[in-house]
Amino acid sequence: MIGMRRAGFLGALALRLAAQGLPVIPQEQPLQVPPPEFLLPYRPFELGAEARGSGLPFSWRGQRVEQQGDQWTLEGGAIQGEGLLLLADRIRYDLRTGEITAEGRIRLEAPDLRLRCEKLELNWRSKSGQAWMLEMDLPPTWTLKSGRVSFETLRIWTFDAVEVTSCPEEKPGWRAKLSKLRVDLDGYAQLWNLRVLLGHLPTHIYLPYGVYPAKLDRASGLLPPQLGTSSSLGTSVGLGYYQTLGPSADATLNPQWFSKEGVLWGGEARWNPTLTHDGSFSGQWIHQRSLDENRYRYNLKEVWQGENGWQLAVDANDASDNLVDADFGSGLGQLGKTNFNSNLYFGKAYTWGSLAFTSSRARTFFLTQNQGDPFYSPVFPSSLERQVLPQLDARMFPIALGASFYLDGGIQLARFGYRLSGSLNTPGATYTWNRGDADLRLYGRLGQLGPFRVDGEAMARDTRYGATLDSPIFAVDQVPSGQNLDPSANPAYDPFRVDGDATNRLLGSAHIRFSGPQVGRTFEGLSAFGYSGDIKHVVEPFFGFTRTSDFDQAAYLPRFDATDSRPGVNDSASNEESFEFGLKQYFFGRGGAGEGFANLARWTLSTRYHFNPIILPDGRVKKGWASLDSDVSVEPSDVIRVNFRTSSDIGAGGTDQSLSTDFKGKDGSRLTLAYFSTGLNQFLVKQKGIQLGGLKRFLDDRLRFEVSANYDFGSSTRPKGFTNSEVALTWAQPCVAYILRYTHVALEATGTTLTKEDRVDLTISLRSIGDLFSVRR
Repeated sequence: MIGMRRAGFLGALALRLAAQGLPVIPQEQPLQVPPPEFLLPYRPFELGAEARGSGLPFSWRGQRVEQQGDQWTLEGGAIQGEGLLLLADRIRYDLRTGEITAEGRIRLEAPDLRLRCEKLELNWRSKSGQAWMLEMDLPPTWTLKSGRVSFETLRIWTFDAVEVTSCPEEKPGWRAKLSKLRVDLDGYAQLWNLRVLLGHLPTHIYLPYGVYPAKLDRASGLLPPQLGTSSSLGTSVGLGYYQTLGPSADATLNPQWFSKEGVLWGGEARWNPTLTHDGSFSGQWIHQRSLDENRYRYNLKEVWQGENGWQLAVDANDASDNLVDADFGSGLGQLGKTNFNSNLYFGKAYTWGSLAFTSSRARTFFLTQNQGDPFYSPVFPSSLERQVLPQLDARMFPIALGASFYLDGGIQLARFGYRLSGSLNTPGATYTWNRGDADLRLYGRLGQLGPFRVDGEAMARDTRYGATLDSPIFAVDQVPSGQNLDPSANPAYDPFRVDGDATNRLLGSAHIRFSGPQVGRTFEGLSAFGYSGDIKHVVEPFFGFTRTSDFDQAAYLPRFDATDSRPGVNDSASNEESFEFGLKQYFFGRGGAGEGFANLARWTLSTRYHFNPIILPDGRVKKGWASLDSDVSVEPSDVIRVNFRTSSDIGAGGTDQSLSTDFKGKDGSRLTLAYFSTGLNQFLVKQKGIQLGGLKRFLDDRLRFEVSANYDFGSSTRPKGFTNSEVALTWAQPCVAYILRYTHVALEATGTTLTKEDRVDLTISLRSIGDLFSVRR
């Protein structure tokens, strides 16, 4: 495995103005109600008792009107025409030259702009002129202030000594000052000597010259440069370019040069030709000098739905290694958020059923025996891919047979594969096999006598395997009950060596369940955990019997999904003969007499006795009583929620135990505490630990404290401790946020020296610009 380096960027010195056409940053709401003069331009303007005539090219009104030859003067006047609205304390118009001079409190409104100033000179015919002591609003949220501006038309403006911000406050949290700004609302803006200030404090951000798209429609152009430094990557310089590709597509190219490692080429393309079709592609690639290796990361998304009902969805992800995002992105703390799985779906739903073609690849990195999996051998490879190459699935919707029974079924034709990367001691290998599966299921109510009910379910299944395991890895008769399977003495790639002989499995499975009468009791006047009122408790007992036929080669079957490991009804295994009983419990509540009862909680508690040995999700072979299955969900109020689940059902997602409690505050604060113990998932990986997460808000949400932590209980081969923890403190002001974050990541990976990262980040983020800079240790 490639040796990796940590890359904590020290100070990303970049002015990041969002390019038009890219995703819009959520806008903060003003803390105060704007005064009426700010709201007036948003309302339709009516002149009321307007006047025309005397050769004036606009509608007008005024408190007092004077005319001396070609000179017209309006006191407290308003004029409107040709998409322009002007209001001022005094307006003078020269009928001969078309010149307008406005003084006092002036408001000018035209398409895509609003202007307030103290003096305005405007040629009505050419729409050119100049203004003094002005404040201009441009979509979507930008405000420009200047002592003087000239304009060739109402679309082309030239500012001297202008101040720019997107913060809608009287005292903005941040602003940018420029010595000169030329804006073409149908084209681009040219910037000279740009400096960014936090309040009245200057920052290190300076741009001598820049060009930025200014028109409301998407416009191609260069993005502001990005500067940074890192102890391992060196000085970095990035320059982005945004290109429109017609009305429904665009692309961004973002190369970034690192003085120690070379150029990281990156980019993204997006398209959305119709309402039912959109997609994107993004990627990064670099030939890293220090490693002399090519490293990459890409993602492709495509969603399309045809008028004929067919649907297509593609989500393709890949990377050269698991740490490429960490080295050239935001650090090891983002490892858990990286998804390397890929999926393809193409299907359609009919009135009788559904037809689908699927393909997928689930990729995992750094799987070693130190992670505690009972099936890993000491030389297990460091990377595994689980592939569906591809699969055809046809399902039949339930068909009613009489009043009480239903029939459904399906056919599945697939090709599966395991791809294992090599280690220092073991070469890589790929194993593929075909599997065809057909099932037919009949279920319904067998009978009812008063409160007693009997339900039944039966299934026939035929599965053809193109290959099986090289050795009987899952042989339950070789392990005493209660102990774990230990295949460490087998060849290196067990239990993923699928190169044995073909076989055919034909089995039948049946389940019958008896449900007893419901018994209930009402408790009045209870008060606990934020709930106050009456509670009704209803109990429904049940017991059942499951039998699935045996298959003499079950120990050789690969365990790719539940069809292999739990092929029978009621998620039963081959040769399973089990008895189960349990209680269904319901809790209903009401505020008081006369009100209706509402569902508060449901608790199902059950257990199974296995007459024949089977493999439990935790890797144990078990005969006799299995683990207790429990599923509880309680939400007595909008403040607290408790959920508890424990299960030995491998076909239901692999979760063995989980207990979580959520607390919610009225101010949006929350606290979550969870215990979890997972069984064998699709990669046969076990985990056990505690998760803590929460958010607390102070001082009207100006101060926020967030925490997220994962603690691993460890095992005989895996140390215990915090595997991933993050604590953040945020001070939020209007349009500016200061974020102090501590991140701890413990990573155990064969073939790399990366074992732990402790990092402190200080970030200042501005509205509409993003992160101003970030200091990392």
